[in-house]
Amino acid sequence: MKKIVTAIGNPNLNNRLKKEEEIQVIAEDIQYQEGILEILEKGTTIDYLILSELLPGNFTIKDLVQKIKEINSNVQIILFLENQKEELENYLYAKGIFAIFYHNQVGVKEIIEIMKDNKNTDVELRKELEQLKKMLIEKEELRLQPQNKNTKKGIHKKKKQIKKEIICVSGTNGVGKSIFTVNLARLLAQQRNKVLIIDFDILNNSLHTILGVKKYSEKIKEKMKNHNLLKEIQIEELIIKVSSKIDLIAGVNLLFDNKYQISSTKIKSILDKLKEEYDMIIIDTTSECFFDYTKEIMKISNLNIFILEANVLEIKKAKRLLDMYIQKWKIPQSNFNLLFNKYNQNAIDYAILKQIFSGFSILGKLSNHSQYNLIINKGNKNNLDKKLQTEYSHIQRRLFQKESLLSQIPKVFKENN
Repeated sequence: MKKIVTAIGNPNLNNRLKKEEEIQVIAEDIQYQEGILEILEKGTTIDYLILSELLPGNFTIKDLVQKIKEINSNVQIILFLENQKEELENYLYAKGIFAIFYHNQVGVKEIIEIMKDNKNTDVELRKELEQLKKMLIEKEELRLQPQNKNTKKGIHKKKKQIKKEIICVSGTNGVGKSIFTVNLARLLAQQRNKVLIIDFDILNNSLHTILGVKKYSEKIKEKMKNHNLLKEIQIEELIIKVSSKIDLIAGVNLLFDNKYQISSTKIKSILDKLKEEYDMIIIDTTSECFFDYTKEIMKISNLNIFILEANVLEIKKAKRLLDMYIQKWKIPQSNFNLLFNKYNQNAIDYAILKQIFSGFSILGKLSNHSQYNLIINKGNKNNLDKKLQTEYSHIQRRLFQKESLLSQIPKVFKENN
């Protein structure tokens, strides 16, 4: 039996929940912030608190959440915000609050489903954490073992385990795939990841220009003068150093069997080899749908990000391209993570966009930032400003939550975010 308290300043939800089995509403709907603290301080057992940001009181929502957690750290909070606030959401995620919605985004049925589906979450999380703890202990013990010729048989030095992520960035022409790729790489590099960017847009490759480096090394340029030597080029020779943590391959076309073809076997072999050296590989693809190599990259990638703009023309183009990927290329719809780029005050309302693409996982939106021209014109000399970096951090968190313990979040929450 789940013990519930509502604090949204409206008794309708409270009355509706009272009719549900497996749910016990232990108080009338609380009408002010201090009332929540009063009931918690009595030591009343509460499993879920359904809270509205608009609830009257003297606290900011951050301070209220902090006080709630200080009194009862185990209570799970379902929170309704007035509108999207990325900095606030990041704070709430850090406090373990994952069920965050906006007013009128979900109904009573969805809230009930969250609570019912989440009944085994704590147990599953503890199991995951115990397994992770065990792995870390074993890894540390192995590291501390002496490594010499007299090491007992059966004990070998363990090869460093590198996180393997291949991220495919796709979308229609001109939506900002290259800028997004560069900015995401910079963010990941700041977190001590070793990142490789591959420019697979062989018709309109521009990543080397944005990053302020040459497309080919001098050694490769010499080989290009002799076509016979091109057959001897290895993938490692095409790597251009951008920074201490970021490398780039912009001349991947030199590995093609002819002008526009490369076999799926060769692509897989290339990526398997590169995964040995890099934590993250980000591949910027072409918007042209007649290149089969894009299909192979999408199938191999761990994560597929599809970028589009929030206007009628771009949405039509994006839907046609996605239909082709799903219907003709047979790539599951669930593989695509949609990101609305260049979002501004004249864009289609975000709630409507979610309805239009209701069957897709939506990462969020990025504003049409004035710094983009500076990034392009000044190459790799400028870091992301604070606002832009916050936006990208928000997208990154959403992107990787599928691969982390956050995958335990109830299905309804993930679909609505």
